[in-house]
Amino acid sequence: MKRIQSLLVFAFLLCVGFGCGTENPVEETVDTSEAETLLTGTLRGDVQSIEGVLIQVRLLRDGQLVAQTETQASYEIDAVEAGNYTLQISAKGHETKEVNVTVIAEQVVSLDKVTLVALETPVSHLRGVLTNEGTGEPLNGVSLQLTDNAGKVYETLTTAAGVFSFENLPVQQPFTLTIAHAGYAGKEVAVSPIPATETLELTVELLPLQEPERLDPGQGLSIGSQAPDFELPDSNGKLHALADYTADKNVVLIFYRGGW
Repeated sequence: MKRIQSLLVFAFLLCVGFGCGTENPVEETVDTSEAETLLTGTLRGDVQSIEGVLIQVRLLRDGQLVAQTETQASYEIDAVEAGNYTLQISAKGHETKEVNVTVIAEQVVSLDKVTLVALETPVSHLRGVLTNEGTGEPLNGVSLQLTDNAGKVYETLTTAAGVFSFENLPVQQPFTLTIAHAGYAGKEVAVSPIPATETLELTVELLPLQEPERLDPGQGLSIGSQAPDFELPDSNGKLHALADYTADKNVVLIFYRGGW
């Protein structure tokens, strides 16, 4: 009898331990937080057409170019984050017009018609095409900066066809064209002085960067991986930071395991 009671007690303890006969559902954690939705709006307007001339419409926020389009009369820039901007309208041989605008979420903001005034002083222009050096395909939405001899910076974006343009540049002075785009090697192009009223045509290619070789976990760092910033002591105990050497020197690390 005592043996049976012992077995019953043991069975009861096992049942309690494994939750037999009880409902103890696993609580699922549900993320109730809503994903942030970017509130955007649309800008729409008109420019007095200029025969034979394309008009550039650029949108800047805090001095940074965020959108651009070409037109001969009407323009529309959509999917713009709500906020305050500067609209910059320019055309060859005409004064650049800047308008402060406010983009309102989920609304279309219609702007007054703009008329550009012809310039009295002579200017020059630069137009070109940006492509992938490996494939020849045009690169869209790439930011380019042009710096003149006085340090003034002009900025533009490439179109879907890879076309870029800078209007109304000072004449008879050199420029530097700077291009930085993710996945490509940065590039600087020296631009010779452009005579008055002329447009310099350029073709620029960017070299795509090779993807670093990926290694399985435990096989070490991948080729092309960026080293973390670190400090290591020399034989005298003095600390040396990697950042102190990478600017102008090659760095080789040797780990001495001691004598055998």
